[in-house]
Amino acid sequence: MKQKILQAICAMLVCAGANAQVNSGSTGSDGAFNPATSTVINMAAHPNGIYQYTSVNISNGVTVTFIPNAANSPVTWLVQSNVVINGKVDVSGQRCYNTDQGATGGPGGYAGGQGGQFATAGQGPGGGTGLSGNGPGSYATGHSPYGNTFLIPLLGGSGGAGTTNLPNGSSGGGGGGGAILIAASGQINLNGTINAYGGSASFTYGVSGGVTTSGGSGGGIRLVATQFSGSGNINASGNIDDIGFGNNGGQGRIRVDSYVNTFSGAMSGSNTLGSQFVIIPVAGQGVQLTVTSVGGVSVSASPTGILTTPDAVLSSQQDNPIPVVVSCVNLPLNTLITVSVKPANGAAVSATGYNNTGTLAASTATIPIVMPRGGGLIYATATTSN
Repeated sequence: MKQKILQAICAMLVCAGANAQVNSGSTGSDGAFNPATSTVINMAAHPNGIYQYTSVNISNGVTVTFIPNAANSPVTWLVQSNVVINGKVDVSGQRCYNTDQGATGGPGGYAGGQGGQFATAGQGPGGGTGLSGNGPGSYATGHSPYGNTFLIPLLGGSGGAGTTNLPNGSSGGGGGGGAILIAASGQINLNGTINAYGGSASFTYGVSGGVTTSGGSGGGIRLVATQFSGSGNINASGNIDDIGFGNNGGQGRIRVDSYVNTFSGAMSGSNTLGSQFVIIPVAGQGVQLTVTSVGGVSVSASPTGILTTPDAVLSSQQDNPIPVVVSCVNLPLNTLITVSVKPANGAAVSATGYNNTGTLAASTATIPIVMPRGGGLIYATATTSN
């Protein structure tokens, strides 16, 4: 009997997936994008970075790059029908070559740090931390990927650190890879390349080589489509330089959401696949966090946050740590959640976890915390970068 039920459920899921279609939300106001030659898009005309296309076709041999707008927005392509990429779409960070000025990031990415006597760390949540010294051990190491696997919000890469006191000079850091979201109501067919590399950094001297600082971290690439196919390349790796002497920037993130995925190409970076079709969160429907129970005791649906009239009363016999259950709305799964307790007297305590499970619309997380005696005010916060 159980086996028959499972088979019936699988059949229903297959039928639903076959008929479902993504709605990119594109108005088509930017028309069809079909560049005949390599093109540099100046994003100044799109201050929010959002392009509303009817279709996109990047031919073999055509490269599309970008000049970031004043807000340094990530690139967002909303497409009414299909996207075909046989050429290259590139939002990579810039290389820092033979200069102390940190390189700029790709659109949505962060700049590298300044080199020279007053070297600085790279910009961004995972910016490289510069250290002065006289050898490879002094360079910043790559930061682990930050943000979340859903790439909501869409985040670019961080800049590499600048350095000083190198054997033969100094250099700025490489720029962080940019970020791009391509959402198509039809299919995305990728036989070309999408790049969000971190920029390299090097200081060249003489004719025999050079010394390097830290490269920028890889950026973010998110693809959403009814069907995803092709055998191309998606790259969101960190970078150093052409010599390979120095430290890599951290890996960026790649996320693909589709009903049907037959893509057989290569991905470099931290990548995940799924079927999460929130493209741009609707204004006014942001993230909500609610502490629903503490130590198994339900919290009032309308908490006051006043110690004299507590919203939950625990037994003094409860042993630490005490589980705190947090309900989440519109929060990507496995997001870092922090629960903090501010007692009436003494220092605040906090605990964190990445364990919210369920769906994007409704998930829960249980965070064990060492509760101070006497209790206190409890807060729950979430972050999508660390």
